[in-house]
Amino acid sequence: MSFFDNLRRAAEKSLAYSNCSFCGLEQTEIGICTPCLSAVEPMGRSCRTCASPIEASQTAQSEPDAGSSCGQCLQKPPAFQKVIAATRYKFPVDKALSELKFNKQLHFARSLSHVLERRVRLSYQDTSYPEALVAIPLHPKRLSERGFNQSEIITKHLANTLSIPHNNALTRIKDTPHQIGLSEKQRRKNLNNAFYLQKPLPSHIALIDDVVTTGSTVSEAAKLCLQNGVKQVDVWCLAKT
Repeated sequence: MSFFDNLRRAAEKSLAYSNCSFCGLEQTEIGICTPCLSAVEPMGRSCRTCASPIEASQTAQSEPDAGSSCGQCLQKPPAFQKVIAATRYKFPVDKALSELKFNKQLHFARSLSHVLERRVRLSYQDTSYPEALVAIPLHPKRLSERGFNQSEIITKHLANTLSIPHNNALTRIKDTPHQIGLSEKQRRKNLNNAFYLQKPLPSHIALIDDVVTTGSTVSEAAKLCLQNGVKQVDVWCLAKT
C-alpha cells in the first residue's frame, strides 16, 4: 500500500471519529465515550412491557433478572408489545434531548441512537427484528418550525445499522400542543385522532420516538396500526421516564 493510500485511510478514519457528545473530551466512533456510555446506559429494573422503573419487591423472586410487568400493564395491557429504551430520561440525557430538539444539537441523536442500537440487538437475540421501522411523525406545522423530526433521524440511523426497512406510512394530522406537564388523561385527549395511516404496514413493526413518558403518543399510534392489519407493535426510544 502506497504512502498516499495510507494517508487517505488515516484521513477517512479521523473523519469517522468525533468528540463524545456528553463530555466532549474523548474521540469515539459512536459519538459517546466508554465512561459516558457506562454512566447513561444502565436502565435498572424495569417493567418488561412499558420499561417503566419497577421496584425489586414488585418482581417475582423466581426471575430476578428477567423482570416482570408493572401493575398498570398487568391490569390494562397497552396496545404495544414492549418498549425498548436506550436509557432513562434523567440528567444528563434529559438535558441532551432538550438540546437536540430545541437547539438543534443533532450530534446527541447520533450518539444516543448508538446506545439504543446496542439495547435493540440484545433484546432481539432470540427473536426476529420487526419488518419495518416507523418514526412517530411531527405535524407539518411543528416540523416547519423545528426544521427536523428527531424521531426520523433516529429511525434512519437504526434502519441503516440494523438493515430494517424504514416506512413513512404514519402521518400526523392533528397539531397537538406540547405534552409537557400534562396528565395522562389530558395527553390521551390531545392525541385522539392525531394520526393517519397513508399506506399499509407489515405485520410486525417498531415505532420510534425520542422520549416515552406516559406512553400516550405511542399507544395512540399503535392502536391505529393494529386497527389496520398490523399484528405486533414494539416501541423503541432513546429515553423512558
